[in-house]
Amino acid sequence: MPAQQPLQISRAHRWAYACGMSVKRVYRRLKGFESRVAKRAVATGMPAGGLLVRGSFLVTKLALILGLLFIGFWLVASVVTMIAVIGLLLSRAAIDGDLEGNDPGPDFLGANSYLGNYDDNGHYIGHSKSSSSDVR
Repeated sequence: MPAQQPLQISRAHRWAYACGMSVKRVYRRLKGFESRVAKRAVATGMPAGGLLVRGSFLVTKLALILGLLFIGFWLVASVVTMIAVIGLLLSRAAIDGDLEGNDPGPDFLGANSYLGNYDDNGHYIGHSKSSSSDVR
């Protein structure tokens, strides 16, 4: 039979094992506390005492689990919403940047295509186009 290689256990595996054992230990303590309370309820003569205690512990555990799921859902939903809003704002900025890059200028009626000088508003600057000698 060949000799087995020793299993290399990483630090992450050790931490996961330690956390799992800690959770297991707490769960066992909780179950022990639950059984002690149920035994005391039965010993004091409470009708259906053990059933009431175990049911209340079960309802408490379910409420805790549902509360954690609810908080987790809203955390995920808020992060996804923030990412979507940031993405929409970035895409809107990119689209606006593209539109500004294609902007032909202040006059969209094509006045810039004529020969001559025009101001920022697209109005003609310079000598009059009329044949009269009246220059304004």
